[in-house]
Amino acid sequence: MRRRILVVDDMEFNRDHLRKVLEPGGYDVEAASSGVDALRRMEEQAFHLVITDLRMPDMSGLDLLSQVRTRRYPVGVIVLTAYGDTTDALETMKAGADDFLTKPCNPDHLLFLVKRTMDRRRLIDDLEELRTRLHEDYSFHTIISKSPKMRNIFDLIKHVGPLNSTVLILGETGTGKELVARALHAASSRRDRPFVALNCAVLNDSLLESELFGHERGAFTGAERRKAGRFEAANGGTLLLDEIGDIAPAMQAKLLRVLQTGVFERVGGTESVKVDVRIVAATHKRLEDEVAAGRFRRDLFYRLNVIRVEIPPLRERREDVPLLAMHFLESSSGTRPTAVKEIATEAMQALLEHDWPGNVRELRNAINSAAAFADGSVIRPENLPGSLAPRPSRRPSGSNLIDIDRRLPELTEDLVGQVEKEYFQRLLSEYRGNVARCARHSGLSRRSVTQKLQKYGLERTDFKRANGRVPSAPHEAEA
Repeated sequence: MRRRILVVDDMEFNRDHLRKVLEPGGYDVEAASSGVDALRRMEEQAFHLVITDLRMPDMSGLDLLSQVRTRRYPVGVIVLTAYGDTTDALETMKAGADDFLTKPCNPDHLLFLVKRTMDRRRLIDDLEELRTRLHEDYSFHTIISKSPKMRNIFDLIKHVGPLNSTVLILGETGTGKELVARALHAASSRRDRPFVALNCAVLNDSLLESELFGHERGAFTGAERRKAGRFEAANGGTLLLDEIGDIAPAMQAKLLRVLQTGVFERVGGTESVKVDVRIVAATHKRLEDEVAAGRFRRDLFYRLNVIRVEIPPLRERREDVPLLAMHFLESSSGTRPTAVKEIATEAMQALLEHDWPGNVRELRNAINSAAAFADGSVIRPENLPGSLAPRPSRRPSGSNLIDIDRRLPELTEDLVGQVEKEYFQRLLSEYRGNVARCARHSGLSRRSVTQKLQKYGLERTDFKRANGRVPSAPHEAEA
């Protein structure tokens, strides 16, 4: 589709000159003789770019720019200023212009600025589309994912959230266990009651007991008044016991009693306290192994393991890496002095190839670090932490792909599928998700290309990044 430009100038000669420069560059150009005329035209049709003179009678270019931004027209604006008038140029940029150009205009420089502004606006549109998809298509109670494994967990949360059953969440550190626990709480009838979380691994036995059950005045040195514990704080709501696999046997016995009866005594007290709390437990350990080794009570394990949620590590859902990376880049933009909006292709490839032992938490920290060191608006490979430096491809050689124990038709189908998927990944990267251009390049019809993308789970919008065409690979979660 040809890009549409609206030229605004009260001098007919200037309008005609700009038209003669722009139309051979492949743009559709319309002209308006005043700011009022320009606003009327923008009400009637959409433009990709407005080029306006600064000094015009009735409505100046600055006033027109203000109206365009106030009315939130999704259009780039370039303002033409007098030669050497840096004050006016600065004012236009402060008012929201995408760029400015001094008169008389150099045709090549004008076309360069037009293309650059168009690319910027396209990036803004792409980011807005991604933002919409993050919140509408790939977001579930603040968890961002499009991987089938995580979507299955979302379905499980919807199903078991309304129940009062105890839930055991298993997953490596940083996979998002607390976010899943919060999603369970939000999906329950207890959503308007407290959600309380406690990391059991960071406290010794005596402190953990006091934190869970509270204490009476004088129970120990420094206990100057009664203090309610986490069970009381979560009464009527949900209590997350994170890293429950790390608690000592004596504490396991006390916790088992509360799960069985809903009753406990504060430390140093004799009064029984009854609570109504839904327990969600989480751990990075395999509790079956802990039970077999005698480090975890079998009866407590059975009490906890009523509903089981296993969160896959990030390396098993690499298709989430681009989504999460862009989400973290956007969500942290307000903490940086300069706007970092893009991730270069090579940097994204490095993110996709990393194994992420720290999972989503490690990815978030990597993006925040890279954005802090980025020079400009793009994260490049050299901005990434050292452990993420691009590595040589680990793809097996052709001989390793050949398994003579398999039948040739089956093997051929698999190999063709691998080649086709990578071929279309690279095409989408090269053409930033433009299916029509991919079709022309491949010699296939657009319909055939679309069918291939659906077959291999490739979404063109994942590749629409200016300066950072995002390839897909083999929703946010962190604990």
